[in-house]
Amino acid sequence: MYKMKIFKYRILNHILFWILIFSFYTVVPSFSAQDVWQSMMMNLTYIPFDIITTYIIIGFFAPRFLFKRKNTQFLLGAAITIALNIALSFFIKYEIQPILGIKVYQRPIRIDLFYSMYSNFMIVGIALALKLLRHSHKITLSRSELEKRSVQSELSILRSQVNPHFLFNTLNNIDSLIYVEQDKASNAIFLLSKIMRYMLTESTEEKAFFDKEIEYIKDYLELAKLSFKNDQFLKFEIEGNTRGKTIPPLLFIPIIENAIKHSNKLAPSPGITIKFNITDSFIELTTSNYVKKNIEKLPEKNTGTGLKNVEKRLYILFAENYEFTYKTKDKIFKAYLKVPVV
Repeated sequence: MYKMKIFKYRILNHILFWILIFSFYTVVPSFSAQDVWQSMMMNLTYIPFDIITTYIIIGFFAPRFLFKRKNTQFLLGAAITIALNIALSFFIKYEIQPILGIKVYQRPIRIDLFYSMYSNFMIVGIALALKLLRHSHKITLSRSELEKRSVQSELSILRSQVNPHFLFNTLNNIDSLIYVEQDKASNAIFLLSKIMRYMLTESTEEKAFFDKEIEYIKDYLELAKLSFKNDQFLKFEIEGNTRGKTIPPLLFIPIIENAIKHSNKLAPSPGITIKFNITDSFIELTTSNYVKKNIEKLPEKNTGTGLKNVEKRLYILFAENYEFTYKTKDKIFKAYLKVPVV
């Protein structure tokens, strides 16, 4: 249906173009000695061949030669076609029009040649310019679509890399709870199923509601706490209203995951702090965690998906309209992210 509409619009555009050309060559000569009726009859004998000439050049030679940068072949083909049309216009004027009763205005041959060339170059030139404009627009749209698909493909890859290890840790924790604390194990399985469902349904979308993302993060943190001996080891805070706001899905979890994965579990509580600050226009995430004793600075290559991937995704999504910093100081790793609400 959509293609049919485009086709109909193209046909109407072409009809309108030739109506304008016909009207121009009918009205302008009428300003001189010719009357409108004579001009109309004369144009009716010329315009079918002008149409054929134009479409041979823009429909045959342009796609095969001009668009492929074979300029010499295009110019040669266009010149021959226009020359044939000019020769045919002379034949029509001096042989066909008198038979049809159309008054022929005798002019020097060089004047007729000039006007014929001028007419052909104007008509073909305008049509070719419109064709080139449409071709250029089509190329621009194609490139834009390819870039969009490339970005979406890259985002899909980056999303699929989120949380590469937590599933195995969670399953190990559940396994250790099954025979000791069955209620905890059952709740952990329930939380894990919620997390997996969210990842399957929401991660393919461009946007997700922030309150759902927070619920997902809370479930994730509940599972993460299974590996901590002290429930107070992880401190989680939210300031601001989460309702009605949308963000790209799974945006914050790699930073949170990184804080948990590389935390020193022997550090004093709270060993990990995670805080969201939410306003109407932006969302801030701040994390801090004690790093393991044998780590002087963040081992980027060992951070799972790596914070560089986070930066890459942020740039694709927000260009330069975000803030993301992280550093290790005095055995504490801190990360800060500020993104606009989308």
